[in-house]
Amino acid sequence: MMASRWRAEDLGDSPDLALQAAWALVSARIVGRSVGALSAEASLRDAESWFLGTVRTPASLSEEVAAFADLDAVRSLEKIGYDDEFRDLLPYVLDSIGPGSRASVLRNPAAGDSRRARKASGVFYTPSDVAEYITGEVLSEVDEAVACPKLLDPACGSGVFLKAALDAASLRAVDGARFSFVERCLHGIDISPLAVEAACFVLLRECIGSEERLEASPWSLWHRIRCNFRVGDALGFCLRPPRANGSLALAELREALDRSYVPPALPNEEPPKEGDPLFSRGTSLGDVFPGLAAGADIVIGNPPYAAVGSGRDVAALERRFASATAGATERSDCYPLFVEMMWRLARRDSSSSGMVVPLSIACSRRAQLVALRRAIAASGGRWRFAFFDREPHGLFGEEVKTRNAIVFRAERRGLDVSTSVETGPLRRWTSRQRDELFTKIDFTRLRGTAIARGVPKLAGDEPAAVYAALSRRTERLRHMCSDVGSCLPSETGRTDSRARVFVAGTAYNFLSIFRPHKSLPPQRAPWSSSKVLALGFRSEEAAARAFAYLGSRIAYWLWHVSEDGFHVTRSFVLDLPLTDGICDARREAALADCGARFWESLQTQQVVSVNGGRQTVTYRPYGSEELRDEVDALLLDALGIEPSFGAYLRSFAHRVITVDERDPKRRLVVQIQAGGVACSA
Repeated sequence: MMASRWRAEDLGDSPDLALQAAWALVSARIVGRSVGALSAEASLRDAESWFLGTVRTPASLSEEVAAFADLDAVRSLEKIGYDDEFRDLLPYVLDSIGPGSRASVLRNPAAGDSRRARKASGVFYTPSDVAEYITGEVLSEVDEAVACPKLLDPACGSGVFLKAALDAASLRAVDGARFSFVERCLHGIDISPLAVEAACFVLLRECIGSEERLEASPWSLWHRIRCNFRVGDALGFCLRPPRANGSLALAELREALDRSYVPPALPNEEPPKEGDPLFSRGTSLGDVFPGLAAGADIVIGNPPYAAVGSGRDVAALERRFASATAGATERSDCYPLFVEMMWRLARRDSSSSGMVVPLSIACSRRAQLVALRRAIAASGGRWRFAFFDREPHGLFGEEVKTRNAIVFRAERRGLDVSTSVETGPLRRWTSRQRDELFTKIDFTRLRGTAIARGVPKLAGDEPAAVYAALSRRTERLRHMCSDVGSCLPSETGRTDSRARVFVAGTAYNFLSIFRPHKSLPPQRAPWSSSKVLALGFRSEEAAARAFAYLGSRIAYWLWHVSEDGFHVTRSFVLDLPLTDGICDARREAALADCGARFWESLQTQQVVSVNGGRQTVTYRPYGSEELRDEVDALLLDALGIEPSFGAYLRSFAHRVITVDERDPKRRLVVQIQAGGVACSA
């Protein structure tokens, strides 16, 4: 009864009929209660009667769920408070996978199955403020002459972005005709039938709960909305001319839905098969959504953070997506292909798109992500990247600790078709700053910086200019190394005469670097089995200089700008543009002296930690700020960078560590870590 009346769908591994019927009945009752059409005593059968109105269907949903305890279900549903706050939560309430937060799992261990299901499919809640920010930014880029921009969410889930778009558009120029806007403008695709049905119920509630007077039954309105949704894989769609203009047929179908029962659509032709040229090219978006025949004005959403998987034809994807051409396999990431939809399914020369994706889009060196960034650079339009760390607070909340990027693309007719890229810093914030997080996001234009190797995370024109200048240098730290290897932390004591510097594979508020320990610290647990990078040098003086380079705030800033804020990659360390090649003999001697004193100072700041039953040792540099000032000043002078940039580096390090200046607890932590002296701003 809930299948599409517009186009037949291959539902694949859809849930059994009883489960679908149960979800539909529960959703109908929730919506009916939310808009005041049903009382607290209403049964699921009452909900079905309200939903159908005067429409007579050949089968009953309530008959399919006769085995369910109707009274118990109603009692559970009455635990919900049907108020304005509930309206905002409806997309999450109707999500069929269920709760997946860490807190919910702690309260109810059975909810762990929901979290595991989400992780396996790469599906996580998009917080409403994230969806509202993205839709607001995207709509602001649409030509004001477009009164009803056509929007597509290719991984719509339960409709979080579509609801946010409807709310934002209502403020723009919908004039109260919310249902008309939904029919004309909002489209969604998802592989889950239950997700598609939930999204339709969310939009139905938004329409019948508004001031708009709607005469048709909820069933008719729901199915009219359902015509704008497709159960299927969005990766199978492309922009090519539709076989016929379906707008008139769709309009006639919607009129028929207002009058009486219409049966589900039936397949009218054989689907394309492998070997058919159409298979490689994909299904025409216009054949399924006539309003999107020329492409969507807006492509928006939160794609799955999962692998392509075995259910897709990887060879066909390779022929259609640039980010699938670099040796694509079933293990390749799925989300880069969705990013390509930001221009592949968008209207040519006039579109605006936005997606929230993993931070790897900016910094991963894997071939697939390099290919994606090359495709972005070749796609044209204005690209903007906003970056978000996972600590102290994550963009998706405490339940999903991920590092993310919000990516925007805009293309306007008559403007320069070449690609421009704007970026921002890797943002950290506390939960108390969340309300203002999206009001303070701005962007810095990159000039002369290629993005194939990565999108740098920069804030301000001066840092962007310094980064561009350093990127052009050919001298690298690898050039002064006599050997490069790795070893276990337990092997980093002074057991031989080699001049070495060690770099741990992860970092946060400082790069974890050290020389051979004078003596290994007391062992509280087995040593960590994660190897550290071991750099060998021809002399102690060279090793001391390298230690100064790596311990500088310039190195920490470059790491923050080019990496993910956690991992310290071998390529980053070896490609660091701080090396003997930039210094004369006088500066080399001064830097060797600084490096030796820096290591002596760090001996008093040793921290032994036990995580996961394994021991690690680090050396906090907070008590060596004056020495770092010396190193930064020598390096800036050698590089020909204005001395004032040293003040920026101090301020940058302070902001990254403190995060929230207004939080006295965080200020105190910084002071304690610095041995009673806070980092100078």
